[in-house]
Amino acid sequence: MMESPRLHFFDPRSFTIPSILSGTIVLSSIILLLAPWSKSEPMVYKTPKHVSATLVQLDKPKPKKVVKKPKPKPKPVQKPKVESKPKTNQEKAKPAKPKPAEKPEAKINPQPIEDNFAEQLAQEESQRELERLMKEEEAAKQAEQEQEAVNDYTSQIVGLIQSVWRFPPSAKHDQVVMLKVFLVPTGEVTEVQLLESSGNPALDRSAEQAVWKVGKLPVPDDVVLFEKQFRQIILKLQPENARL
Repeated sequence: MMESPRLHFFDPRSFTIPSILSGTIVLSSIILLLAPWSKSEPMVYKTPKHVSATLVQLDKPKPKKVVKKPKPKPKPVQKPKVESKPKTNQEKAKPAKPKPAEKPEAKINPQPIEDNFAEQLAQEESQRELERLMKEEEAAKQAEQEQEAVNDYTSQIVGLIQSVWRFPPSAKHDQVVMLKVFLVPTGEVTEVQLLESSGNPALDRSAEQAVWKVGKLPVPDDVVLFEKQFRQIILKLQPENARL
């Protein structure tokens, strides 16, 4: 920054002593020049009184305070005004939302809670009883169907064995042989056991031989039914055409 120029003021003290001395010298010169031309008495030169000079110190002028001009504040940048779009008629006239229909208040059942609870228990008990009866009926129906299948296949097996059975002459028609036959799912015979003898050993042996002669017996395709009824079957064989 450039310094402001300083002002020099006139100081009268600097001219006081030189002025006095100059005046004294000039006065002495005039007297000397006029002395030979004068016929008067010799002049007595008076020594001029001593002039004292005192320097008076004047107060130095106080430097003026330089007042800094405030910097102009930057003008705020004005944001461009965004013109709001005029509202269309559709925006101005928005249809009022329909108020939801008020639900009718649920009517309080005047029936006591105990009665409702008892009625609910009765309904549940009735439902359980109905389901139990339906299951029993279904089980009975299934058992009946299984028994019909068992009877059908057993009849086929006995008829097949009777067709090849050659009982001895000593056999009687009231003699009964009870055998236990072991099968595989394909119907092949794997084992034959005598459970109850007819009392005629020859008739018992002939019955076992007839089963082995057939070899493969008719069985149901239903695996569950086979495992339940035909894995091991008990056959009662009686010589129908034997003598009385």
